[in-house]
Amino acid sequence: MTITHEELAERLREAREASGFTQEDVAKALGLVRPAIAQIEAGRRKVSSIELMTLSRLYGRTPQNFFDEEFEREGIACIWRAIPEAHKDPAVQNGMSRGIEIINTILDLEKNLGHVRLSSNLPTRKLASPRNKWEAIQQGQYIADQERKRLNLGIDPVDNPAAVLENQGILVLALELPNGISGFTYRSDPAIVCAANVSDALVRQRYSLAHEYCHAVCDMSEIAGIVTRAEHKKDNREVRADVFASCFLMPEDGVRGFLANRGKAQPSRIPAPQMVKEELVEYSVRRSERAREIDFIDVVILAKTFGVSREAALWRLRNLNLINAHKQENLRDREEEGFGKKIIDLFASLDLVSKKTRRTPLQYAEQRLFSLAIEAADAGLISRSKLVELLRMAGLTEEDIFELPQARRYRK
Repeated sequence: MTITHEELAERLREAREASGFTQEDVAKALGLVRPAIAQIEAGRRKVSSIELMTLSRLYGRTPQNFFDEEFEREGIACIWRAIPEAHKDPAVQNGMSRGIEIINTILDLEKNLGHVRLSSNLPTRKLASPRNKWEAIQQGQYIADQERKRLNLGIDPVDNPAAVLENQGILVLALELPNGISGFTYRSDPAIVCAANVSDALVRQRYSLAHEYCHAVCDMSEIAGIVTRAEHKKDNREVRADVFASCFLMPEDGVRGFLANRGKAQPSRIPAPQMVKEELVEYSVRRSERAREIDFIDVVILAKTFGVSREAALWRLRNLNLINAHKQENLRDREEEGFGKKIIDLFASLDLVSKKTRRTPLQYAEQRLFSLAIEAADAGLISRSKLVELLRMAGLTEEDIFELPQARRYRK
């Protein structure tokens, strides 16, 4: 599509406003003064190719997007508007810009390679937006149960939530986000992108991805993007996503089965059949309250088994009425005293935690970019210099890049 200089200027202004940037923010990013940005957006000053590249990266677009017939990319604009801290913090801004650039590059490579993104087939749960907390809880539990059944997950722990999302066609991204933001989800047709804050602990990132998965399934048909902030946790959409994440990662039958195997949270009397004069007689024995009580060690191993934080495990036990509020506080006190970390450190030293329960690190978008770049180079769709550029974007060092046959084949 051919557009005029004035139309390009107007699109640059629209992209800036949609993303929540001021002219002063943009001027700082380009190393210009604010009047220069005003002149560019008024069509009185031409934008150079380097400036257009920088602006595209800043707004979460590709340079070509400004010349496309369908210009608007509301999804990523929602995210930029919802994270105003990124406009002022260069480190956060650069990290987000780089991550979104990777996502856009992945989508372009997939299009050129003829890959069909699966997220268009992701089930859309057409539920009314929850009107209150109770409705949000009910919906979160129901959707988690339905998704586990659809994915044939049974009652076992989810070893790698990132892989689950990727297998559903969702692009998974890890970014350094401001404190208090655990992740975000947005539409970038035909894809859905879910991001987790890489600064958080791994168990928190796993929980965040499950949380964002709920947004992908429930909210992306109505809104273009959503940011998960700590101060929004009482919002009904966020309550629903939190309950979903808890139930998805820690299914009720799985939690109860885990505790049953440890002899916890069981009836006060249990069967104890005995042979009397060659006849099997049904007896039952009473177990002490102390023997059936959930201890802090149970919480630690439960959290480790299902790959969640000990705080999340405590809340799940409370929500299942397996512990009361008083017991929850007592167990939380043990955590605050540092016993959880001590137990985990001892497990590591004794190698008591089986390999099956060790968590696999999140799969980052950089890995997808790496594989697509190699595939595109092998197919002759990109030059060697472009391959090197993409591998640098993926985070590889020069030494690693030129170890690859595709990168060094035509190296002079």
